[in-house]
Amino acid sequence: MSTLVRWRYRAANADGQPVSGSLDAASADEAVEALRQRSLWVIELSPEEHGAAGWQPVSAGRESVGTRVTAAASAGWRMRVAGWRSGRDRTELAVLTRSIATLLSAGVPADRAVAYAASGDPGTLWAPVFTAVRDAVRGGQSLSEAVAASPELPAFFPPLLAAAEAAGTLAPTFTMLAEQVERDEAIRQRVTSALIYPVLLGVASTVGTAVILVVVVPRFAALIVDSGGTLPLSTRWLISASTMLRAGGWAVLVAAVIAGAWWRQSLRDPTRRLAWHARRLRWPLLGAYEQRRAAAAYLGTLSVALQAGVSLLAAMRLGRRTVANAQVASELAVAETLVRDGRPVAVALNGALPPLAVRLLEAGEASGALATLARRAAEAAGEEAERALMRAVALIEPVMILGFGGVVALVALALLQAIYGLNAGTL
Repeated sequence: MSTLVRWRYRAANADGQPVSGSLDAASADEAVEALRQRSLWVIELSPEEHGAAGWQPVSAGRESVGTRVTAAASAGWRMRVAGWRSGRDRTELAVLTRSIATLLSAGVPADRAVAYAASGDPGTLWAPVFTAVRDAVRGGQSLSEAVAASPELPAFFPPLLAAAEAAGTLAPTFTMLAEQVERDEAIRQRVTSALIYPVLLGVASTVGTAVILVVVVPRFAALIVDSGGTLPLSTRWLISASTMLRAGGWAVLVAAVIAGAWWRQSLRDPTRRLAWHARRLRWPLLGAYEQRRAAAAYLGTLSVALQAGVSLLAAMRLGRRTVANAQVASELAVAETLVRDGRPVAVALNGALPPLAVRLLEAGEASGALATLARRAAEAAGEEAERALMRAVALIEPVMILGFGGVVALVALALLQAIYGLNAGTL
């Protein structure tokens, strides 16, 4: 019977964050395998009695995962800026991921398949990332460990690839990852396209109003005063607003910047962020969009994880990490607890997800096709989110037009009253 040894470890989780602790195992290989089952990727490992001598890497003679995590994190922002400048985005990642899947399905070794993705222009976003992954794989690390050391890649890549390595299904898993990235990017592009016109309209309205108040109104008022006319009350209010904007416009801008910085800082408090996100879900139209968008992200990752062979609870945790709304994420965390206690998935997620998604998950559990129906639920939630966004945009556009038109009408009315008063005084 093997003697158990307590091992101290440092590892990286699915988000690339360091995790440390200890566990009992008969050998280093068993300790590494136990950590992989927890979706943790080993950085350093040593027996408990050797802890005072310092951490020893699992595989000596090659660069540790921790070193790669640090280096990738330090270069992350530079690569993101480079990707933005060159127009690269998740579409390129989907193309490269699908290319790796094609090469793997043709029998190409993993390091050579990743080398193809790394062979692109070094100035692009993804070439340095896949170069680091290729070097790590050639240095002896598993593909999932190498991917975990690259924080630029989506957080659900490493655990899904770890499950695929264990099951021998790397090629189809890369295909599923590419499809998930493509779906996420398609939704993002549709959202961006829908918001372009309202944003441009808002900017144009703001600039137009500022020009009227800062340039047109003062000159017009000066002409009336020089002619000896008396300004009516509405015109005097308009001139007062113009004077305040000209004299204190910079102060308003500084105050807005300070208020925005304070607001972002305050949202770092988990309690405030949770309350704010919960309030956003109650907003008309936009709340429905945010809830459906969160459901689409969660269900899409859940489906891919289940198809890759990840356990249900681990797949639910991965899906929760893709949800940006803290209130929805907290409800999903409660659902995980219920599933751990033996409750059905559909029952546990009832209330956290839209009713249609819950019904599809219920049918998936009953038929044994939970992954397939979770994907259909993700597609349905994405379509509902897009419809909710279109309704919100359709309402915002006329409101903005009417608002800008109302400002112009008030300015015109105030100026016309001054002109009529001047004409009446002349007669």
